[in-house]
Amino acid sequence: MMEVNGWLYLFPISGQAPQPREPGEERLYEIIPETERHRVGLGAEAEKVSHLILDDYNKVKLDELYDFESVTPVGSFSPRFLEKVARRFINAMRDRRPIAGLTRR
Repeated sequence: MMEVNGWLYLFPISGQAPQPREPGEERLYEIIPETERHRVGLGAEAEKVSHLILDDYNKVKLDELYDFESVTPVGSFSPRFLEKVARRFINAMRDRRPIAGLTRR
């Protein structure tokens, strides 16, 4: 979850790598390292793999968010990991990769 100008951007986290929507499509995601999983409270199992999906997100106004009891963070990714993820996302946007953003109105 990321807040920008009163909007929350919600990126899914999955235990499975995202599957192509169309044959030959390469999805945009980042594998979350073990130390980062600890930081956000995803658990510490060494064999567990978590994926931060970057080509599919929801955009919701902060004052219209009713899906969560609270937006108080359980944890947070390190600045270094967030910079890496942001760079990948920005590069994908620049390269006009397909990114499915859904804005709730």
